[in-house]
Amino acid sequence: MKAIIIDDEQHCITTLSWTLNEYCKDVQVVAAVNSAEAGIQVIIQHKPDVVFLDVEMPAMNGIQMLQRFDKISFDVIFTTAYDQYAIKAIKLNALDYLLKPVDKDELILAVDKVRARKTHISRRQVDGMQELHKTRIPNKIALSTLTGLHFINLDELIRVEGEGNYSNFMLKGNRKILLSKKLGDAEEMLKGNKQFFRVHKSHIINLRFVERYIRGEGGEIIMEDGTSISLSKNKKDEFLELFAKV
Repeated sequence: MKAIIIDDEQHCITTLSWTLNEYCKDVQVVAAVNSAEAGIQVIIQHKPDVVFLDVEMPAMNGIQMLQRFDKISFDVIFTTAYDQYAIKAIKLNALDYLLKPVDKDELILAVDKVRARKTHISRRQVDGMQELHKTRIPNKIALSTLTGLHFINLDELIRVEGEGNYSNFMLKGNRKILLSKKLGDAEEMLKGNKQFFRVHKSHIINLRFVERYIRGEGGEIIMEDGTSISLSKNKKDEFLELFAKV
């Protein structure tokens, strides 16, 4: 059975590949990529029997990727960190999923179901998932780190600070979670939630925790935790309009 893994987190790819090799000997991983765009290319190239597909990815998520295919001629097992909206969409459309971090027994069961299945995922099922998924309004998100999943309440997230290929999620109570994602990826995770605003190339803030603004060319934003954050000049007007500047 030829398999492809599509996941934007390398440690998830590594773990799933190892688990498949150890416990599903007849599954051969022929390609593993970290974006939906790359996933489309390797699917066309390798014509897999099954695709392990991450639901949440920046730029294009797994559901949107499947919508790019006129006909889906492979089985799909979705992988996701705990996301009640994604899981609801998957379950209502009678599809298979694995919760990260992937449990070996759940993986074996999912692969056995693929072997026994006589039909592939339909376009109607994919469209049904998209309709449910795009209307979600999550209060919590799951941050996947090397040690496991951290579930955070978005109302407690003060800001996100980017450091190269990493992002620091700063929470109330001086808590901090380091994620191996670029700030652009973190921005995609928070997309659609209007309480978050990218003020600078290295900062996203929760507008609910803004305490003060100091005028300047771009200006400085003082957060409730005492952090002073530079506001990009090209973001100044948009930021001030959010607070009905006087």
